[in-house]
Amino acid sequence: MSYKNKTFYSSALLGLFGTVAIAQDNTAFDACRKAVGEITQDPIVKMKLKTKKGVEYYKVKAKSADGAKWEFKCDNTGNIFEKEQELPDANHPAFAALKKTDEAQARKIALEAYPGRISEVEYEINTDGFAVYEFEIKMADGREMEVEVDAETGKIIKAEED
Repeated sequence: MSYKNKTFYSSALLGLFGTVAIAQDNTAFDACRKAVGEITQDPIVKMKLKTKKGVEYYKVKAKSADGAKWEFKCDNTGNIFEKEQELPDANHPAFAALKKTDEAQARKIALEAYPGRISEVEYEINTDGFAVYEFEIKMADGREMEVEVDAETGKIIKAEED
């Protein structure tokens, strides 16, 4: 076999394997898009391949016309393993239907446990379907805490240094 033919066949094989690799990537990408589409018809505004502890997943963001934002984490089979809906305010119908603790009470609960100044508030429906107030608190010692208060029970469900 001539050098020219070897080069041609080698190039063809590389192209074939490259196409298979791209097809596999697109399969995971398409599976995640489909899974997100089954949950919300809101347009996807960002989709990014990420790696955490050696495991690849897609982080997908979608946004609705009423200001609600979705964030999904999806594995390469299209399985959504985390979803969160961030709402524009506590009066959004999806959040209001679940809350029994108002924002003032939730703020008081968070600040009693982690004294400081609240710098940001988010209103979320988490993976388990619970409404959550998420507070960013700047503490006197300079640390920043992320504190989540369950909007139904008023209990702190997560607190971690940011």
